Amino acid sequence: MANRTKLLTGAGLAFGSMFSGQLGAAMSVPLMLSEGAFSSTALRLVCAAAVAYVWARPNFLSFSARQWRSAIALGLVMAFMTMCFFAATTRIPVGAAITIDFLGPLAVAALSLKGLRRIALPLLAAAGVFAMTYSREGLLFDPVGMLLALAAALGWGSYIVLMRHVGSLFSEQEGLSVALIIAALAALPVAIAIEPSSHVTTQILSVAGLALLSPLVPFALEMMALRRMPVGPFSILMSLEPAFGALLGYMILGQELSERQLAGILAVMIASIAAVMLSSDAKAREHGA
Repeated sequence: MANRTKLLTGAGLAFGSMFSGQLGAAMSVPLMLSEGAFSSTALRLVCAAAVAYVWARPNFLSFSARQWRSAIALGLVMAFMTMCFFAATTRIPVGAAITIDFLGPLAVAALSLKGLRRIALPLLAAAGVFAMTYSREGLLFDPVGMLLALAAALGWGSYIVLMRHVGSLFSEQEGLSVALIIAALAALPVAIAIEPSSHVTTQILSVAGLALLSPLVPFALEMMALRRMPVGPFSILMSLEPAFGALLGYMILGQELSERQLAGILAVMIASIAAVMLSSDAKAREHGA
């Protein structure tokens, strides 16, 4: 009964993370278009780091070298992943960006498979992305936006591995707090170099609100969920995130997708769910042996 309660709680946290993250992504687009995607994202990381620090009150002097290495690695990946993803959403629809982004977690799951499955599922996902982004007339979306989403996918794959590791090394939300501080420190100089004339600081209240929706709340809920449920079921649930992105992108920004594009999103989701389930089964058999 206790395990079932933990699983249900973890599932609720995962759904909350997906909704908050994609709501924050959709609501951020107008601000980023006017003030710059990199500057807006860097400032929201600063706001998220400040809130997380006040919440967790990490004792920096008590951390071991191993903890610092893990938190720094996670923070750098967070900065890279977040800036690339949000910059992508200013160039391509949110649903398309999160679908391409999802190739990262899919790759992590597929790497544990063997034989034909290891190739077939990524090919299914690639076909889905192709159906979503290409037609007889050529590319349907901005190529730079697609490349940014692919870069975010690389970051997300690394983030999944590092997030669980950091969660196991730190108590409560200390690891998330330290990682967010590192992410903010890494993102600020990049944003200043790319968008030196941005006036995003005049929109500090809006940015702070958006920082709560994404990335602070999703990161916190994901770490809490991973403490309550195995990676496999968690990853299966998170495979629904492209659907959240497409739905909220349509509701908030009016970003319509064709039936072909929606089918492409569905193909990526199916490939991701299948990869996670097969990966979990393979690990269970290994432990059983």
